[in-house]
Amino acid sequence: MGKRVCPVCGRMETEDAVYCRECGAKTVEYEDNTKQENGQTGQYSGYQDNASGTSYQSSAGGSETGQNPYGYYQDYTANAAYQAPVDDGASGTNGLQIAGLVCGILAICSCCCYGVPAIILGIAGLICSVQGNKRSRNSVGTAGLVCSIIGLVLGVLAVFYYVWAINYLNQIGYWDEMFDMF
Repeated sequence: MGKRVCPVCGRMETEDAVYCRECGAKTVEYEDNTKQENGQTGQYSGYQDNASGTSYQSSAGGSETGQNPYGYYQDYTANAAYQAPVDDGASGTNGLQIAGLVCGILAICSCCCYGVPAIILGIAGLICSVQGNKRSRNSVGTAGLVCSIIGLVLGVLAVFYYVWAINYLNQIGYWDEMFDMF
């Protein structure tokens, strides 16, 4: 009776081993006529039987002697080309939606500056959000739309308030007293 080999991992076992010590698969009788075209034996191309022991191909490309800690497994996925995920453009945020959200937030923050910057930023954010939502609809575009509308309304209210306040101060003569002091 000759040596036995594991058909799963390619490990050579002694003649009395029924199961592989590496992976636990049932071993089969080793026949010398299983040599492949490149002179290697075993199921996996990294396995070779020689007098100095079992050799396997290392990840560096060379051949090493001794017990392979990875069970003669060769990873061929390292040579596979990277394939980027397909982006159909229908999902995810786009730049217009983000610009609309930023303009909407700035419009809300700038409504206390006499309301004019808030109106300008609110209109710009509204246009960006609407155009961005035509490409893809998601929560960022909706948030930009809402913030732009709120900023636009606050800007218009701020303009009305400042016009009313300046007119009221003019009616009570506040501006005349201020100009007299200078």
